[in-house]
Amino acid sequence: MTQTLDDIVRPLALTGRLLVACWPQLLLIGCLGMIARDLLLQGAVKVGLGFPLGGMVVLSFVVLAKLTLLVMMFVVLRPFLPALMALRRSAAGKATDENQREPILAITAAAVLPFFAYYAAWGFLGDTVREYSRMALAQVAFGERLDIFSILQSGGVVLSIVACWLVRFVAKRLNSRASHPYWRLVVVAADATWIFIGLYALSVWKDQFIRWLGAASILQQSAFDLLSPVTAAWAAGDFVPVEFRPVPLGDQLQALFFYALLPMVWLVMAAVINGYELSAPPAASPAPSRSSTWRRWLQDFTRHFLGGYRSRYAPVWTCLKLTLGAGLATLITFVIAYQAISWTGMWLWYGLTRLIGAHDLATWQVFADIISVFIGSPSDMNGGIVLDAVRIALLAAVLETAVAQGSARERNAAAIQG
Repeated sequence: MTQTLDDIVRPLALTGRLLVACWPQLLLIGCLGMIARDLLLQGAVKVGLGFPLGGMVVLSFVVLAKLTLLVMMFVVLRPFLPALMALRRSAAGKATDENQREPILAITAAAVLPFFAYYAAWGFLGDTVREYSRMALAQVAFGERLDIFSILQSGGVVLSIVACWLVRFVAKRLNSRASHPYWRLVVVAADATWIFIGLYALSVWKDQFIRWLGAASILQQSAFDLLSPVTAAWAAGDFVPVEFRPVPLGDQLQALFFYALLPMVWLVMAAVINGYELSAPPAASPAPSRSSTWRRWLQDFTRHFLGGYRSRYAPVWTCLKLTLGAGLATLITFVIAYQAISWTGMWLWYGLTRLIGAHDLATWQVFADIISVFIGSPSDMNGGIVLDAVRIALLAAVLETAVAQGSARERNAAAIQG
């Protein structure tokens, strides 16, 4: 019982200590990230009105800025996470000089692909694109044609991804000759661009395919209804309004699963960001063969194409294993606390509306813009510099707790075997 209580209290207490120690830095980084996002979004609109591919490239930097913001927040919290620091010091002899010189760029590069996948899977990619299109529509005169997504035809998507890969290839070659942070930044930007364009194209094609399937099912259902109008009318007599229908157990379990999934995805993302330097880099892949056989050439090309990405995610396994190996009480506490942050934002909005009182729409828009900077908008409680700082502190605290518990278990096992 005492151990369970410690597993519940320890991450929450550490979250409070991290916020007390680092709240000025976290709020400053949050403000800078919000300013950078707005400027990049406006720049994407201006570029996209004249050059659609350029607009999508700049729009990918909006998501990349969000990832860089998260990495910077975790970097600020690192000195206050002793278990992670000890694990990092134990692997210091295995870390490369490049990672020591450019930690933010290296960590951002490692997390680009999983972060963009998460961003698309939870619908944030679509929200960014819709905001981009709304801002573009506001700047186009009534009656004029707006074509900022013309690259979404299959040929345009392929050409844009090939162009990003050419830029990435040239930047990597130049960086290998004379290593410089600017070339590494170009490589990360090229990765972000082709992943962003590819994921958005896949989401559009997926929606088109679903609409096609839906149209076919509607035609089939219409034909069935024409053949059996009496049966359809008889079934309507037993109709029960949705608010009076009991929720099936399967739907309840599914809702509970997705309710807990988002915090766990963020915990995995924190492990990816913080675990990049915690184990030795993989062995270098062999040099490309000059064999003339097509099979050997294909193997060498595949190794060159995937090797850079494969080598990035091998080091995170140590931190990820320790994180997911945390106690059940710690993980349940984390899920509830993570969702409680959004609940707190909603109640703050409710209390502030009561406190401010009724005003005209223009005045309330000013109040809403100011409040949204700190706790997010009423329709999206996942933003706000204050709530984001609390979330990052909670993620770092749970990660630190999990690593400390895992290290303690390993020491105890070693002592027993010794």
